[in-house]
Amino acid sequence: SMTLKDMIKRRIDGKRLRGSLITFCYVILLSSCILLGLIWLAAIYFVVFSNLENEILRALVFGITFGIALRIYLVSTALWNMSLVISILEEGINGFKALALSAYFSKGNERRWVVLMLVFFIWGQSLGLPCLYLGCFGTQCWILLQISLFCFGNVVKCIACVIYFHDCKIRILEKKVDEEIGRKVEAVHG
Repeated sequence: SMTLKDMIKRRIDGKRLRGSLITFCYVILLSSCILLGLIWLAAIYFVVFSNLENEILRALVFGITFGIALRIYLVSTALWNMSLVISILEEGINGFKALALSAYFSKGNERRWVVLMLVFFIWGQSLGLPCLYLGCFGTQCWILLQISLFCFGNVVKCIACVIYFHDCKIRILEKKVDEEIGRKVEAVHG
């Protein structure tokens, strides 16, 4: 197992940096597609349901649609963040391999990861929306505070992603060992 001190001391070479950049490009492409899809979904919602007379039905349809779209976005964000961690920490794994490994490691543990991504999503939105509505109170101090808290949130999210990756990796390895021990016991008793 790798400690934080080991990760800091680990040399970053051009090959690993290039692999991380490839994964980052895939993540940007996929996240842009998801966000454009969500914008398209919102536009379609307003076009189709703007003439609906029943406010409760319109709110119900919008709430369900928004909940589904938010869950898709959070699951996707979780996979992308872990794939970036994988491409940085693991040698020779980047791009689609990192995305596939991220999906494999997250299998069976999605709920906890989605809740964690929801916390960071709410953190980011709670920092951005007041500035948008209130004009950042018109001072540079508030802007600096908002940017500082946003950067702090990103650092915490990166650390959480690394911890989650190692937790999933250990869980998968323990599961494989348990399955192998179970096969050996069956072979002895069988």
